Amino acid sequence: WKNAKGYTIPLDKRLAADGRGHSQVVINDKFAQFAESLVIAQEVAREGITARIKEKERQQRMDKERKDEELRQLARDARMMRTGVAPAAAAAAMAG
Repeated sequence: WKNAKGYTIPLDKRLAADGRGHSQVVINDKFAQFAESLVIAQEVAREGITARIKEKERQQRMDKERKDEELRQLARDARMMRTGVAPAAAAAAMAG
């Protein structure tokens, strides 16, 4: 910036002349409460996401175990059919 006579005025001198650098920034107390509320809400949201991920993993693990058990049962039945023993008769023999 230059003044009317063409002299270059440094930034620090211009700001000192304006008085902009002398004023204090005032932050409302409610802003601190708001910021703290946002932090707490973020933590709660993270906990919720973590809980949902864990539940989803547990559900997937249970589904996989159920499918594995069904496949084991099918394999067991197929072995029984190959050996000539009926699956119902084999199940009754195992239960009794």
